[in-house]
Amino acid sequence: MEVELTRIGYVEPDAEYAAGVRVLLNDAFPDGAPNELDQYYSRYGTPTASLLLRRGQRVIGHLAIFLRRIRIGNDDVEAALLGEIAIAAGCRGMGLARGLVQQAHEYLRERSVPFSILFAFEPRVYESSGYKPMRNLTRFRDADGEWKALVYRGGMYAELLDQAWPSLPIDLCGPAV
Repeated sequence: MEVELTRIGYVEPDAEYAAGVRVLLNDAFPDGAPNELDQYYSRYGTPTASLLLRRGQRVIGHLAIFLRRIRIGNDDVEAALLGEIAIAAGCRGMGLARGLVQQAHEYLRERSVPFSILFAFEPRVYESSGYKPMRNLTRFRDADGEWKALVYRGGMYAELLDQAWPSLPIDLCGPAV
C-alpha cells in the first residue's frame, strides 16, 4: 500500500487521525509522550506545520515544525525547531524519517528560514539529512519551567540557505522541542 504525505497546521484533538498520531507518539516516546494531544501543545506550543505519513488510515510517521524567533549571540533569527519525529516500529529503516525531514526542509526553504534545529536521541539518524552536532551553549526553558543553559549533546543544526551556522551562544526563547 502506498504511503501518503499530509501537511497540516497541527493535529486537532478530534481529527480523524488524532488517535493514530497519539498512539504513534506514545509508542516512539513512551517516557515523554502526552496522553492527549492538547497536553503536547501546552508543553511546546502549537506547531506551525505538522507532517504526517499515512498508509491507508494508519498513521506511520509524524514530524512537527515549530517556527520561532531565537537569539544567536546578539541577533534575532527566525529558525525552525523540528520535534516529535516518529516512525511506526514496523516501518523504520525505510528512509521515511529522512523523507519527512526533506519535506520539512523544502517547506522551510520556501519561507527563507536559514536554520533547522533538532534534539535527537540518535543523532546519527539525522546526519544523512545534513544535520551536524550543535556545540553552542544553548539556553532554553526546561520541562520544570526553569531556564537552563548547557551544551546539549543531542542538539543538531542544518543550514538550509547560504548562511553559515555561528559558534555563538543560542537562546531558544522557549522550550526545546
